[in-house]
Amino acid sequence: MTESLINRLSTLRQIKVRSLSAVRKYHDVGTDPVAAGRELAVDEVVEGNIQKEGDKLRVTVRLVNVADGTSQWAEKFDEKFTEIFSVQDSISEQVAAVLVVKLTNEEKRRLSKQYTENAEAYQLYLKGYYFWNKL
Repeated sequence: MTESLINRLSTLRQIKVRSLSAVRKYHDVGTDPVAAGRELAVDEVVEGNIQKEGDKLRVTVRLVNVADGTSQWAEKFDEKFTEIFSVQDSISEQVAAVLVVKLTNEEKRRLSKQYTENAEAYQLYLKGYYFWNKL
């Protein structure tokens, strides 16, 4: 989910997004998002968690202001796991809308681009990516 959001939000000219390699060390549960944001010298941090039960998926996302630690926006997404791509699209569009006053039609199109419709293929990709990074 992190990589997908970074990739999608990076397509917007108005938003500066740190790379996956820059934020990976803050991926552990319990990492203070404000402290991470200060180390990365950013204004806002997107944090969240994913819970899965059977074929149900709950994604909770929050946008935190680094200067004062306040939550600027938060949302909970409950979807079937087979609809993970629509969850990613919805989250990236809403986060972008909070950060940017107005998106161009081209930027909206880029945010909603889906790379695959096959949830099983995506799950296998994530597992492969996980094991690749463990090397």
